[in-house]
Amino acid sequence: MPIAYLDVPTGADLTTKRELVKALYEALHEVWPFPDDTRIFLREWPLDSVSQNGLLGSEPVRPVFIMHVPQDANVDAKRTMLKKVNAAVAEAYHVPDFVTFMHEHPLDRVAVDGGLLADDQQRVEDQAKVYS
Repeated sequence: MPIAYLDVPTGADLTTKRELVKALYEALHEVWPFPDDTRIFLREWPLDSVSQNGLLGSEPVRPVFIMHVPQDANVDAKRTMLKKVNAAVAEAYHVPDFVTFMHEHPLDRVAVDGGLLADDQQRVEDQAKVYS
């Protein structure tokens, strides 16, 4: 159940955003298919709200993609996913120097509705089958 945040410059139209989030979802879902609960938040920033190397409003803006994902996914699948994510963002925003941060979390550090996922034995077993 990946949760992802894409920080990008403003300017993409709704059609472009739809295509982008579909491509991002598909790339993430190939690596983390269980459960099917992938959330992607687009955070758009005007140039006057972005500093790069101490310069406010510098161009071109360099996007950042931050993912919170379950641990133990296949490393080759992650490599493929990262290439697809990079291609989707490059297609949508035409910007250089795209950076991704992947935060992997064990089930004992993720809670849903106030309960640790590690306490759900069926979830633990199901995830182990999918990601091993």
